[in-house]
Amino acid sequence: MPLIKKIKEKNYTIGIWKVTSSEYNSNLCEKIHPDYHSNFLNYKMEKRRWEVYGTKLLFNELFSKNELISKNGVPYIKDKVKHISITHTNDLVAMIIADYDCGIDIESEDRDASKIKHKFLNIRDFKNGDNKKEILKIWCMKEVLYKIKKVPNVLFNTHLTIQKKSSNFFGICQHPKFSFSCSLKIVNFENYFLAFNTDYSQ
Repeated sequence: MPLIKKIKEKNYTIGIWKVTSSEYNSNLCEKIHPDYHSNFLNYKMEKRRWEVYGTKLLFNELFSKNELISKNGVPYIKDKVKHISITHTNDLVAMIIADYDCGIDIESEDRDASKIKHKFLNIRDFKNGDNKKEILKIWCMKEVLYKIKKVPNVLFNTHLTIQKKSSNFFGICQHPKFSFSCSLKIVNFENYFLAFNTDYSQ
């Protein structure tokens, strides 16, 4: 079973799943959570098909009594009792299921986000020099903020801000149509950074 990490807290659960070809079962693919990317078997990229299937298997592991669906490519839990966010990188799928609006991101520590920092950093953001890994952490946390509202017109370098107090990170979204804030956590997992929010307030 490729569930390689699980974090369970009072108001959220996180799982990380390693996608392997041995788990791929084309007959089962269509039967579990059929309304989540219903046409994914027709996707041209095999990696993307495996990601969708791995997501279904991970959801079953974390929240098996409910149904995972997607609308315009965005994941939801059918009965809306919980909120969900999903992220992929390489052969990993990570998912958070929470009592509040949530987001999650996982990135390889080798990724160089400094090349595009002008696209997501602003003068309000917490900064820790030009260290590439510290810049990547800000990118990860802004990805979390972006995913929380599930709308495409949130601008990373205009509407989203990352602040730090003591050892704790906080995210703020100030969009013309809505605003929110949340506590953020970023942890090391093997050679990856995993970021997610642990609460949400408007």
